[in-house]
Amino acid sequence: MTVMLDSYKKLQEKFGLPHLDKLQSAFQFEIDEKVDLNDIRDEISTKLFDFTEREIEPLLWSAHYCHAVERNMLVPQEAQQVFELYKQIQALRWRNNLLTIRPDPEETAHWIADMWNFWKQFDQIVGSLCSKFSTGWEKLNIKEAVAEYQG
Repeated sequence: MTVMLDSYKKLQEKFGLPHLDKLQSAFQFEIDEKVDLNDIRDEISTKLFDFTEREIEPLLWSAHYCHAVERNMLVPQEAQQVFELYKQIQALRWRNNLLTIRPDPEETAHWIADMWNFWKQFDQIVGSLCSKFSTGWEKLNIKEAVAEYQG
């Protein structure tokens, strides 16, 4: 583990990477003596991309009724903000895909630094949306209208 930590510290200084404990705390993963830079990238990318597939994409594309309700809870500016986040996520995803097939320690370090900078914005916006949707669902009041046959 010391070799990996020394290697990470060198890259951390060169590329402005976050401290490992901050990454571990934000993305909830453990580091052992066999972990390398690609393992760290895999851990943090999995957290972001899984959340995106579970929450962000359905919100944008309204796959189910609950997503359509949540989409209607957003003001247009928030919907645009979510889409802008999604575009950044997709850019990170494709860079991550390239690193999966063409590993490169320096590009991986750049990716981790960029991901960390993005995460600060993502965490703030998505945290706010989670609170908004929680409150929105608690207070949701659907009015039923009597439907008349117009045939």
